[in-house]
Amino acid sequence: MFVHVLGEVLPLAVGVIVSPMPIAGVIALLLGPKGRGNAIVFAVSFLVATFAVTLAFASGSKGTTSSDSFFAQLFHIVLGFAFAALFFFLAYRSFHGRPKKGEETKEPRWLAAIDSFGPVKSAGLGLLLGVANVKNLPIMIAAGATIGTEGLEWPLVFLAVLVFSVIACLGVIVPTLLGGSGSKGVTAFLASTKAALIRHNAIIMTVLFLVLGAVQLGKALEAL
Repeated sequence: MFVHVLGEVLPLAVGVIVSPMPIAGVIALLLGPKGRGNAIVFAVSFLVATFAVTLAFASGSKGTTSSDSFFAQLFHIVLGFAFAALFFFLAYRSFHGRPKKGEETKEPRWLAAIDSFGPVKSAGLGLLLGVANVKNLPIMIAAGATIGTEGLEWPLVFLAVLVFSVIACLGVIVPTLLGGSGSKGVTAFLASTKAALIRHNAIIMTVLFLVLGAVQLGKALEAL
């Protein structure tokens, strides 16, 4: 059962991993004057926020499938279709908001100001992108609901949420570890990666939400 739950939430964790803006944020911190210290604070805060949000929704949905009643099955079906519709809508919004042909991609204001950040602001940014990120929040809600409705005991619920959160945060953890090498090659790679993520953010998120929408739609149809 536990392994099955991890298999269910793994695609959702990948969705958070490849979310461009948190990765761009941690890279910007690594390239800033206070470097790896700020990046570590950011990564830890982002992990804590991801864990807290996912656990909250796992706790809220726990027990909803304690029986195989008609209403329990109906809950699964409605939940699946609701998340599928949400992800497809987010895919449409991301695609519609992409830069038009010939239009230059603008760097978000918070990224431009990140050089002035200290540990407190870095921690705040990690929490903000973890809790209030419009693109990641639906993914964490879906993961929490999936974990909570699988009938796991509380210790396994905590463990499943923790595993999901760590995997989901690899997108910010790995650059933080790489950035500590001080290598010019790594620094150049991180800088080019940041520019590419900002430039292709809309398309990356469009594809991501389409895939997640298809996964949730498949789960809903399977429950019929």
